[in-house]
Amino acid sequence: ETAKQEFETKREAAKDKLEAAKTQLEENKLKICQAREDKINSHMDAIAERGQKKIDLFSTITERVKAFYTSKGKTLSNYDELVAEVDAKKAAAQAAVDSVIGSSVTFDCEGDYPKGVSSEFKTKVQAMNDALKEFRTAVKNLIVGVKSVQSTTVPEGSN
Repeated sequence: ETAKQEFETKREAAKDKLEAAKTQLEENKLKICQAREDKINSHMDAIAERGQKKIDLFSTITERVKAFYTSKGKTLSNYDELVAEVDAKKAAAQAAVDSVIGSSVTFDCEGDYPKGVSSEFKTKVQAMNDALKEFRTAVKNLIVGVKSVQSTTVPEGSN
């Protein structure tokens, strides 16, 4: 009987020790997460800002290509289609960037589900990157189209 009680006492002590170790592990994880919180938040903001800068850059390039096309007075058969595609891709990219900006809420280690917040953010960033690539490709196609019109002309005096 005493051996049984002694065994139960040791068993309870082992359970308590295990619970204390789990609690200590959770506390350490929380401390590490809190130490990285500011870095994570600034990184999330930087990603959203970088996406907006890319849209601004591609928009500037598009406007310059349009101005170049109109100043040269050449005609490209599918110019309107290329411009429409660029505009559509720009709208999609802007929506994706706005989604990332809207979801870059403050990361909090003590929140309900910090891993879920970060994985949702990663998914939105991936969608933003894909939309930016498509926008970039549409801009490239416009540039190539306008450039093809320029290369088909023969410079004066070369005959």
